[in-house]
Amino acid sequence: MAQSLTSKILARHTLRQDGDHLLISYDHLLLHDATGALLIEPFRKLGKPLAHPERILAAADHFVPPATAERAEILQQYLDFTLELAGIRRSPFTGICHQIMVEDPLVGCGQFIIGADSHTIMAGALGNLACGLGSTDILFSMVTGFTWLAPPKILKLKLQGNQTTTIRGKDIALQILHTLGTTTYADYAFECVDATTTKLSMDSRFSLACMGAEMGAAFFTIVHDEITATFLQAKGVKTPAILADHNAHYDARETIQIPSEPLVAIPPAPWCVEPAKDLKHIPIHQAFVGSCTGGRLEDIADTVAIIKGKKVATNVRLVVIPASKKVYLDALEAGYISEIIKAGGIVDAPSCGPCGGIDKGIIGSGQNMIATSNRNFPGRTGPGDTYLASALVTAASAITGYITDPREFAP
Repeated sequence: MAQSLTSKILARHTLRQDGDHLLISYDHLLLHDATGALLIEPFRKLGKPLAHPERILAAADHFVPPATAERAEILQQYLDFTLELAGIRRSPFTGICHQIMVEDPLVGCGQFIIGADSHTIMAGALGNLACGLGSTDILFSMVTGFTWLAPPKILKLKLQGNQTTTIRGKDIALQILHTLGTTTYADYAFECVDATTTKLSMDSRFSLACMGAEMGAAFFTIVHDEITATFLQAKGVKTPAILADHNAHYDARETIQIPSEPLVAIPPAPWCVEPAKDLKHIPIHQAFVGSCTGGRLEDIADTVAIIKGKKVATNVRLVVIPASKKVYLDALEAGYISEIIKAGGIVDAPSCGPCGGIDKGIIGSGQNMIATSNRNFPGRTGPGDTYLASALVTAASAITGYITDPREFAP
């Protein structure tokens, strides 16, 4: 029987099937300080060894550096705990866990990846099945070497159209959210084919897959092609591609025409989407370029393309947080960091930051933030309002002081 990509990856990792559920092995298990700290006491009480320590990647990114004494204590407890776990891949202070995962040379395509965070789904951009699980489920997987899941229904999602110079993966994610919402295909495995004429960059694909969590997807897998192959080859991965059979069965099919103009998600949710050009009446107090959805080199390069030779608007904070040390170093080498600072921007250490209301850019009551992050639910980043957009829109807004279509800055 012809199989989809999703079905093939599941079949390769299924240990057995019990009724309606599959017993699934995993290739990688992701931990970070905020949710990983919740596992310390239960793990010690179990008194069981790790099933596959070499498959565990332990990052520290949420409370880095800690903004309160309480978080400093949580972070230290987590760091001490991960030191006790012999054989794991320990990578604290190197950036956001999801970015570290896709940069890891052991992470290829056709793998099954789990993590204690919903945006673990981002690794699906490399042709994997990746998903976030609750802390209790992750603890179970750490000591057993597997997890359980019901086989999901599968949506074949085709992207088509011509990507213009001001459209990025974030705009396409917002277009999908606007078109499909979060309930139409809730808990489906999204199998996304990039059939656009110019093909999305790998950084844009990471942004798109990351927001699969906001779409309600169980998985968001982007089918392997030459863009994927080039990225994997650059980090030394030679894993052969896994592709769907020509006549594979899908439970549903959708075709999305990528947007022709930059989009913005307005409060109170990521699926409330408007064209950027229609939102000039909204002033901003902070522009944030960062998070697992928008802190990569493409985002920083886009920011500099807009702000170079200009100044951030009076009383506006431009906060830029690279997604990883690698991204930070690449941005330094390219001269991007100095341009951001010259324009009046603030550059922080690779970490999560204001996205989850943690630190390094919380907004106050009556303030508006435009951000490359993934969620704008009320209160998530402080009592103010958050608008979601690409780095191009965010940077343009930082210069004008109000939500701005970056096409206004086109040469």
